[in-house]
This record gives sequence, C-alpha cells and structure tokens, in this order.
Amino acid sequence: MSIMWNYVNKREATINAIKDYYGMHFIIDTYHDELKATQTKMMGIASPHFNASPRSSTNDNQVEHRLVNGVMSTNKLNERYRAAKEYLDWFEPAWQELNADDRWVLSIFYLDSRTQTTAILAIQERFCIERTSAYNKKNRALDHLTLLLYGGH
Repeated sequence: MSIMWNYVNKREATINAIKDYYGMHFIIDTYHDELKATQTKMMGIASPHFNASPRSSTNDNQVEHRLVNGVMSTNKLNERYRAAKEYLDWFEPAWQELNADDRWVLSIFYLDSRTQTTAILAIQERFCIERTSAYNKKNRALDHLTLLLYGGH
C-alpha cells in the first residue's frame, strides 16, 4: 500500500462516499434517458423559414454549434456515467457487506435529510438505547465501512 494512504482522512472520505451514494445511483439510472435526449437534440432538424428575408450571419454555423454542443454534452454524460460506475464498483461491495442494521444507521445519519439530532433520536428509538450508545453504534458502523473501503491502519 502506498505511503500516501497514511495521510488521507479515511473516515471523512467514507462519509463523503456515503453522501454520494444516491447521486451515483441517479446518474446510472438516468444515463440512457439523458444520452437519448442529448442525441435527439443534437440531430434535430431546424424549423423551416418561410420568409424571403436573409438569415443573419450569426446563424450560419447553427448546425455546427448544435453538433459540437451535442458531442461535448455526450462526452460529459459518458464521463459522469463512467465515474459513477467506477464509484459503485468500489463502494457497493463494501456497503453490501455491512449488516442491515449498520446500513440503516449510516443511511439515517448520512443519507436522509434529517438533522444529526433527529437521526440519533431515530437510532435511539429503533434500538432502545441511550444517546451515547446511539453515537457509538453510528461510529462503529462508520469505522466498519471505512475498514471495508480502505483497509487497515
């Protein structure tokens, strides 16, 4: 393992990875629709002009601009999709290795739109534990996921 891993805040990186989970799934789930919409927009035919007035010189390259913008948008979509797949290939196996309770705790704490206080209250209520124990449960689940994602040390 590279020496640089000793200087990475793996716990904070794990929290950020958890927070990206739904977003990465959204990118994967919407990729084909967005790509199709971009390609349709890129290949669309311009509306006919029925008047005899000349077109302005600013519209001369309209088709080329649409194609270039379409290619650039397609490249961005493809890169986002590739990055999301790479993330899920890395994150999903570790996430699935957690037990259901640990996944639930981390989801409540980091993925839901709850405040930390309401998340801790939900954890306390579900497991019938006190506040300190709820924080400890969250921290153990986070430490376990960090270990699965980044290994020891």
